[in-house]
Amino acid sequence: MDFIKKYTNNDEEKILIKKTDDLIHRSEKTYSVLYSHFLTPAEQTLLSRVEEFYGMISFDGGYPDAERRMCRVKCDEYAYDEGLPAILYSVDISDSDAEISHRDVLGSLMGLGIKREMAGDILVNGNKAQFFCHKSVCDYVEMNLQKIGRYRVKIQRGVLSDIPEPETETVSINVSSMRLDSVCGGCFGLSRTKAAEAIKRGEVSVNWLIRYDGDKEVCAGDKLSMRGKGKIEIAGITGMSKKGRLFVEIKRYI
Repeated sequence: MDFIKKYTNNDEEKILIKKTDDLIHRSEKTYSVLYSHFLTPAEQTLLSRVEEFYGMISFDGGYPDAERRMCRVKCDEYAYDEGLPAILYSVDISDSDAEISHRDVLGSLMGLGIKREMAGDILVNGNKAQFFCHKSVCDYVEMNLQKIGRYRVKIQRGVLSDIPEPETETVSINVSSMRLDSVCGGCFGLSRTKAAEAIKRGEVSVNWLIRYDGDKEVCAGDKLSMRGKGKIEIAGITGMSKKGRLFVEIKRYI
């Protein structure tokens, strides 16, 4: 498969593309919709770049803003789809003063021997938590997940309406161009030189893939993150100053 070499830089990426290609061939043979395990944002971005997969794959993590999502493979418009093979769980902690973290929930799942790829997004707010789990391990999780951190818990299947919206604030910046180093500087309060240095050190990701080229053009819809500085999404260009600087609206994740 020559196209695998075209898009990959390491063995992990080759394995991911090979597994997705195998899902596509199975979907063609069985006339059914198939799903991968939960993928990281970087893995999703990699698969989205593979031209040979265009029109046959999409991604679903259980709700619109999910970060960890499954690759959905559909090779025929009449293919049968049983739906996303994942369950949303809500965590009930009896101690109203308890506070748990994302790490607590993930650590408890990993402590059961659950592989990270079997769990989707984990959403935590104070003493409340929700997480997605692959159906293949749901019975095991329901029987064995009794503690998160130092707190005893009960879990129950939730509904999608329980998913909170991510907190963001909309701000406007002005930049000299839509180059990555210029936009990063404006978004994260750095000079263009400092932003370019951070990019060269591998501290900046565009749509969850690390980029080392500061002259890369970014556009509306792109999500940028910088290590230690946070994450933003570019909403679009809203205008231009008399001196030719661009006014860019961004959503900053809080």
